[in-house]
Amino acid sequence: MNPKLISCRVMVDELRPFLPEQIAVEDLEISLHVSPEQLQKRLQQAIDASDGLYDPIYLGYGMCSKAVLGLVARKSRLIVPRSDDCIEIFLGSRKARLDEVANEPGTYFLTSGYIGDGNSMVNTEYERAVTRYGKDRAERLVRTMMSHYKRLVYIRMPNQKSLEPDREYAQAMAARFGLRYEEVDGTPEWLRRMMAQRWAEDFVVVQPGERIELKHFYSS
Repeated sequence: MNPKLISCRVMVDELRPFLPEQIAVEDLEISLHVSPEQLQKRLQQAIDASDGLYDPIYLGYGMCSKAVLGLVARKSRLIVPRSDDCIEIFLGSRKARLDEVANEPGTYFLTSGYIGDGNSMVNTEYERAVTRYGKDRAERLVRTMMSHYKRLVYIRMPNQKSLEPDREYAQAMAARFGLRYEEVDGTPEWLRRMMAQRWAEDFVVVQPGERIELKHFYSS
C-alpha cells in the first residue's frame, strides 16, 4: 500500500521536499490545537477514513497537549515524531527547545507554518474571543494571555520563500505585545528522517491495533 500523511498545516510546507511521489496528503487546520480533545477526535476520524487503504500513516504532529494519545489504526501502522510539539521538531531536538526556554522561560515561538495566511494561534484565540465577548474584552484577554511571554522567537527554516513577509508579521506581533524579538535557524532534519523511514529513537511506531500511549514518548 502507498503511505499517507495526515498533518497540521504548520508542517506541510516543510515536509513537501521529502514526500515520496506516491504519498497521499491530508492537512488539518491549525486552529484545532485550541482544543486538544477536538484535535484528537478529528485525527481519529482522518485515521479511520484511511485505515487499511494506506500504510504507513504518518502523523505530522508532536504529542501536542496529548492530542495524539489514544489514537489507533486497526490495519495500518502509525508513525509520529517522538516530540512534545512541533517546535521541538523545527529546532531539531527536544534539547534545542529546552535550551531556548532555559535561556528565556517566557518564549513564544513562530514559524512560517504558524503564520500561514495570518491566522496564527494568537489571532485564532482573538477571533474566538471577539465572537464570544466583543472586541474590547477580547483584546484584554489576548494581552493577558501574552503577558506571560517576554520574547518572541521566529524560527527560520531553510529555503523558505516567505521570510521577509513573515519577519514583518513576527516583528509587528512582538511590538504589539512588548516582546523582545529574535530569530534562530531551524532544521528539517527530523522531518527528512521520517520520510526516509529512519525511525530510530526519534519516532513512535505503533503496529495495527496498538494505541499511541504516553509511554511511547518518554520510555527509555
